[in-house]
Amino acid sequence: MTMWTHSRAAKRRGTAGRQVGDTAEEGMAGEAVPDVNQPAAAPEPRTEPTTNGNVPAPARGGGVAPGHTGHNGVDHVRWMESNTNGASHEPAGSALMSADVAGAGAASDEAEPPADPESGTSGEAPGSSVVVAQAAPQQVRTGPFGFDTVALRETIDMADGRHDQLAQRFYSNLFASQPELRELFPAGMEAQRSRLVTALIRVVGSADSQEDLEAFLAGLGRDHRKFGVITEHYAPLGSALVLAFRQELGEQWTRRHEKAWIQAYDTMAMIMTGSAERDAVMWPAWWDAEVVFHRRLLDDLAIIQARPHTDFPYRPGQYCYVMSPRRPKMWRALSLASAPRDDGLVEFHVRAVGAGWVSSALVWRTEAGDVLRLGAPQGYDLANPRSERDLLCIAGGVGIAPILAGLQELEQRLDGRRVHVFYAGRDRDSLYALPHLESIGVRYRRLTVVPVVSPEGPEDRSPDLMGNIVSAYGDWRQHDVYLAGPTPMVQAALTRLREQQIPEGQIVCDDYGTW
Repeated sequence: MTMWTHSRAAKRRGTAGRQVGDTAEEGMAGEAVPDVNQPAAAPEPRTEPTTNGNVPAPARGGGVAPGHTGHNGVDHVRWMESNTNGASHEPAGSALMSADVAGAGAASDEAEPPADPESGTSGEAPGSSVVVAQAAPQQVRTGPFGFDTVALRETIDMADGRHDQLAQRFYSNLFASQPELRELFPAGMEAQRSRLVTALIRVVGSADSQEDLEAFLAGLGRDHRKFGVITEHYAPLGSALVLAFRQELGEQWTRRHEKAWIQAYDTMAMIMTGSAERDAVMWPAWWDAEVVFHRRLLDDLAIIQARPHTDFPYRPGQYCYVMSPRRPKMWRALSLASAPRDDGLVEFHVRAVGAGWVSSALVWRTEAGDVLRLGAPQGYDLANPRSERDLLCIAGGVGIAPILAGLQELEQRLDGRRVHVFYAGRDRDSLYALPHLESIGVRYRRLTVVPVVSPEGPEDRSPDLMGNIVSAYGDWRQHDVYLAGPTPMVQAALTRLREQQIPEGQIVCDDYGTW
């Protein structure tokens, strides 16, 4: 099951969705989101200035197949009647950039990078040919953007069970045609492939909702600035994707499918590039932030405070992608654990995930003086001053971090809403934020905190425990609901809440993959 962070402020900065399990590492495999392609900025300066001097590298050449030009500048090629998938076949014009989220098919940095990363060769000989089937004329159903949604969904369904192969073909095609783009990606490509497929599914699934799809794509476009992605990159990415579909689907691929994807991508690329260009006028591509405090509360959990070099405009409950200098080109989504402060400090709570490359570096190898790189803030404003509903917050493990930030904001402005927090952990020792919650509760009397620990001990990971307890406490239909924590816990709690018929628009999901 894939869930995405839902923001009721769909028009605000940072509404790109984060996947369930998105605490998993971003660069190797989450970190949504995505986020699908999560390349880092190339070392050479970019022509676009930013307010803090951090600029991604420019594209260095790269040809695009001949053809006509779409309205967003993405080159489209002619459909060739002889249509084979050989090296001489002209690729179609543009393809989807990958997502974060962030934040299912969780991208993770658990695996080591392969000794021999993808070099631009596919498992199929370039000269092999597959004849493209010619579909019988059909009535084309269109979505709000004029997409042929039936054809788009058919391609995703036909590729079911072959998503990884499709993504492998995409990156092989991309690196073969544009080898200079390889340096934008981390050594390990498994996570990148997962994010690409997840983004395609997310886009096709949202094709009937103009508002949701525009918000998602606009968020992707803004977020991809931190990887060094510029407008010129979209055309070769599109060509690589359409060619990958042709190669993988073979005789199932029809002229209608080709036309549907070229048309859809042209619109997607226009939304993403337009959003990135508007964002570049106001904000840097990323923020440098110097670590001023690092403390390990538990063996696998650390609190980090860092000072961005320029103003970092975020709201309580939001998250951002973080890159450590000890893990270049690898990003992980982390929630902001404190409300905006007068001294500008931002706080993160990080739990090492297995052998996670980014999380382990942040927990065990980070020290004061290190300079982290922060992506743009994204996600839900937990302390939304426009809402008058009471709050129900359900958290497991470090999922408590954004809730702490929201509570600090509510306390500071003397907000009158009642807040119930259900906070779960393996055992009481793992409820590291409980003293902080109790301290806030002394001052913010409208806060109720319910610690949740299994009576069976830390070995009991029953996901139903939290849902059963929350459901037994009362009727939450008049509350805004925020969830953050392990995927099974979040899903089980959601099931119970939906049984109470709580409107989906009042529920926001975040996820951290593991306790």
